[in-house]
Amino acid sequence: MGERRYEDVFIYVPSARQILRIAEGNGMNLLEEDEAEGYVDYIYYDQHRLSVGMPECDGGQVMLTEMFREKFRSTAEAIPTVLDMAYGDKNLKYVILGKGSITCKV
Repeated sequence: MGERRYEDVFIYVPSARQILRIAEGNGMNLLEEDEAEGYVDYIYYDQHRLSVGMPECDGGQVMLTEMFREKFRSTAEAIPTVLDMAYGDKNLKYVILGKGSITCKV
């Protein structure tokens, strides 16, 4: 059950009119140069415009010098770090929409 706290988190940022998916990195994007600079893990995020089709408009990763699960007690705890990277303001207002795999039935 404790592992569920590290599931992906989906948030809505009203001031940007965007939905973000925030996830623990899986290690696939760490380059040798990153490791040489002391990075050992990262937070991955993608941003979607709140419009028809929810197009992806940006995204990235926050490089970490310590392991994600050692730095954060949950993925939700990493939200301010992502807001700072994506928008330059870790204090932006947001709403948590859900955690884990979100699916919709039409």
